[in-house]
Amino acid sequence: MAEIVSQPVGKGFYIMRLLTVILFLLLSNTVFASPDTFILLRHAEKKEGPNPSLTEAGQARAERLVTLLKDYDIKHIFSSNYNRTLETAKPLSDKLAITVTHYNPRQLSALATQLKTLKGTIVIVGHSNTTPEMVKLLSGLNVSVSESEFHKVFVVKGKSVTELSSN
Repeated sequence: MAEIVSQPVGKGFYIMRLLTVILFLLLSNTVFASPDTFILLRHAEKKEGPNPSLTEAGQARAERLVTLLKDYDIKHIFSSNYNRTLETAKPLSDKLAITVTHYNPRQLSALATQLKTLKGTIVIVGHSNTTPEMVKLLSGLNVSVSESEFHKVFVVKGKSVTELSSN
């Protein structure tokens, strides 16, 4: 029968084990990074016509978003490439010195996949049809935004959604 010989374990063994655990934790945080919070909203009130700009009321609402979202650690701002969404994002972008990243509103699944790889709080400015769809893609929950609603702001943390108002 073979004899099992145990060898004493020194400090070096424990230090290497601790370093391995620390390295694993650091890499896990980087590799499995995910956003803290998603903030989704429809553009503010718009004028009529093709690719319209915001009305005065819409510009005022866009300015109020800066105050409404001041306590969030926003790292990224995404907007479809339309005047109304870009103008809604502009006051927040200017205040935080964050460049707005354009996205294609016809490729929301790809956007959701991209957003989930980022870190920090992310603001997404969309439309009455794309905002509820993005909330569903990011949280699995249904919300609604009618054509006459510009005040709804959805905060997604994990699988929960909180509705704020920009009124």
